[in-house]
Amino acid sequence: MGTGYHGGFGGTLGSTYESNTNGSGEPSYSDRGITIPDNLKDLLGEMPHKGDYVTGTKSDFSMTDVSVMSKESKVEFAKVTIGDKSYLIRGDSKGTVIPDHIMAELKKGSGKLEFHSHPHNDDLVPSKADRLLMRKLSKTTGQKTSTIVTPNGKTAIFSEHGVFETGTVHEIIDSDMKKIYQRLFGGK
Repeated sequence: MGTGYHGGFGGTLGSTYESNTNGSGEPSYSDRGITIPDNLKDLLGEMPHKGDYVTGTKSDFSMTDVSVMSKESKVEFAKVTIGDKSYLIRGDSKGTVIPDHIMAELKKGSGKLEFHSHPHNDDLVPSKADRLLMRKLSKTTGQKTSTIVTPNGKTAIFSEHGVFETGTVHEIIDSDMKKIYQRLFGGK
């Protein structure tokens, strides 16, 4: 776990919803009496504050995981991959600040902003900060697109110019995890 805040390169992402409420306005899973998977509880416990992050392999921290964590905590998360290492960074209800050293690696062109969450259901519109960061990444690293994921599992691929594709989270999961996610997302 580490903490940090952006420097001159500006690694800030943000939600487009401006409200006085924290998060999606929907009750969290625990508020509804639903237990989230232990690995996600552990990740949330390792990152209790804005700016905290955990590291993993390139394949760790899926969009489904981040969607569930964002609904549970009502805050943003961002996943950045550099080489074979990934970082999951915790934000707050209005945005995520990528730590300086991670932004420096992105700036060198050796990394990618894979995706970030917005803590409101259906908030697929990239904020001004999201588009500005993509503009900077496009100019410095060549990365043209990234993805937004919402607490209700919707996704948007966006660039500095806005959204150009929407969809839903899709992952290959085993039958046990499928049952857990169906319960979390209200499926039968």
